[in-house]
Amino acid sequence: MNDFISIRGLSLPRRMVLQGIASLLGGAFAPGAFAAGAKSCRLTERDIIGPYYRFGVPFQTKLAGPNEPGERLIISGKVYSSDCRSRLPNTLIEIWQANSAGLYDTDKPGNFTEHADFHLRGMMLSDQQGNYEFETIMPGRYPVPPNLPGLEKYAGLTRPAHIHFRVAESLHVPLTTQLYFKDDPYIAKDPWASRKPSLAIGLKQDGKFLRGTFDLVLARGF
Repeated sequence: MNDFISIRGLSLPRRMVLQGIASLLGGAFAPGAFAAGAKSCRLTERDIIGPYYRFGVPFQTKLAGPNEPGERLIISGKVYSSDCRSRLPNTLIEIWQANSAGLYDTDKPGNFTEHADFHLRGMMLSDQQGNYEFETIMPGRYPVPPNLPGLEKYAGLTRPAHIHFRVAESLHVPLTTQLYFKDDPYIAKDPWASRKPSLAIGLKQDGKFLRGTFDLVLARGF
């Protein structure tokens, strides 16, 4: 092997030239750099909107009144851009769920504009650091109703406990998803939750509340 390289008429030792190139590149081709580039930020997975979404919910972070049956629950988290570092203030977050008996505030699936009192629903904005928090109760499980368009084959299937989210920020792709809870025995057979384990969180008892953290990562819109 030739131990010298000719550059512009000069004969230089191969080792010196290669070391110089490596120095100029700043180690860009080092194994650690490749490993860092391979680690991608994980966006929050999407999930179905379900048949019980309704427009026009009020701004509120306390979804359950003091007399609402069920275990008290506080969910908090941060909203991030796709780099998992940049926090997103003023992000609109809509929440809706079933009560502890597995019933929603409407018995008309798919009627998004029904005029009725809102119950266990609300929307909020993340604060200037991208934080959000709301108080509610643990949602109950329920069977998928019969004759729902597109969901007919799942009629009677018991859904695990879950909370619905719709998240919107002006520079990011809107997100519709659902939050589940680890160790729910109905997740394994659920056609949606079973495929998205990242959407299931653990809960910890804190006095009279169960507490959980659910961070949201949105895709950039351009």
